[in-house]
Amino acid sequence: MIRLSVLAAATLGLATVGVTMAAIASAETPAPASIGPAIGSRVSMAASLFDSSGKPTTLAKVAAGKPVMIVLFRSAAWCPFCQRQLKGLGPVAAAAKAKGVRLIAVSYNKPADLAAFATKQGISYALYSDAGSKMIDALKLRDPQYKPDSIAFGVPYPTTMVLDAHGKVKAKVVETDYRIRPSESDLIAMLAKA
Repeated sequence: MIRLSVLAAATLGLATVGVTMAAIASAETPAPASIGPAIGSRVSMAASLFDSSGKPTTLAKVAAGKPVMIVLFRSAAWCPFCQRQLKGLGPVAAAAKAKGVRLIAVSYNKPADLAAFATKQGISYALYSDAGSKMIDALKLRDPQYKPDSIAFGVPYPTTMVLDAHGKVKAKVVETDYRIRPSESDLIAMLAKA
């Protein structure tokens, strides 16, 4: 009888700790809409990027005077959720091209990692490296849960933004759970806001 009471108390205590930890975690994670640039704000088109061959460029050069859909992802090298998303963006890239919108995907990965992934998976749209997560930080999209000694230090929250040709944010989706991504149909619907 005493053993059962101790077990019940321990279980209740763990349940309480679990509920408390969940409440703390949800209190620390900001609402997705409040993360990053607000819809209607302008972002710097001077942001430096590197293409998958390592050649430096800027967001303005990549956009080439057109609206751009930017998919910010964690890693093509080690994130299976990102890899699945990137492999599934072909129809979105085709829809973007038909609407005159550039689709690019950006991560903190090294250009060589992006090139290897694009070649292996037959990716038809451009992947860009944000060396040092400078653009990610400027957009206030860095996921803060990772410490400098983590492989994930510098990754963004999974984010998709549509910018007009001048850098005005026309649409944005930010996921605070790295396992979740917008559907293909949701991304194609976002293109209508370009």
